[in-house]
Amino acid sequence: DEIADELNIIVVDILTGRARWSEEISDAGPLCASLDAKGDISVNGDDCSRCEFRLDTPWSSDAAERRKMCCLNYTILGITLSDYMPCIIRAHGISALPLRQLISQLRLNRQLRGEYFRAAINIKSQEKTGKYGTAYALHPKIVELITDETKIEGLKAESNRLLGAPIPLPVGRPEEEPEPLGFTPEGIPFYSEAEKDRLLAPAAAEPPATGEPVVTPAPAVAEAPAAAKEPEPGKEEKKEPTKAPLDLNF
Repeated sequence: DEIADELNIIVVDILTGRARWSEEISDAGPLCASLDAKGDISVNGDDCSRCEFRLDTPWSSDAAERRKMCCLNYTILGITLSDYMPCIIRAHGISALPLRQLISQLRLNRQLRGEYFRAAINIKSQEKTGKYGTAYALHPKIVELITDETKIEGLKAESNRLLGAPIPLPVGRPEEEPEPLGFTPEGIPFYSEAEKDRLLAPAAAEPPATGEPVVTPAPAVAEAPAAAKEPEPGKEEKKEPTKAPLDLNF
């Protein structure tokens, strides 16, 4: 794992939690914690408002006292300006006050109007060694307000994506239209069974205006010559007498 000397980021979100650690610096997790400091409920289901170890202003106490208490901590969700990669920075202990000040600067800056992705922030880390071990103090600072509109739109889209907000499509790239399920005899498309029933219902329900049944003409069929009638059994067929042709030679 590399330790970065500094990072240049934009802030997407800052979460506030609580944690009570052991007095020794180690890889072990906290003794107790809360992921949401405003909720006042610990991960163990305890009421933080009644906790004897709760400390809302850790920067007002010395290190020895602070290590015994459950202190505020801040988690920054950000995007690096160098390659637009998401990053998470956790600040607690000696870094809590600088992060608290950064939050105030972002909220009170009228030029940002709540759009924190417009502020380029530099965060430096400073190594400090005490009797409890080595720790790193974070020093965040707003270095500039981004004015390039193309860059702002890109950072805004990335911020919304990380927050799970819907991202509007750029102009000229409309959403893909779904394929219709079918078409009516008139060629009107329908996209659901309900729409199909609605479009086809009038044609099936409306009777003809005259009230007369509609007769569908049958296709023309060539008439076959009438078959000769067979004589009934036991009867002889009567033959018409043949008339002699008139003799016109006088």
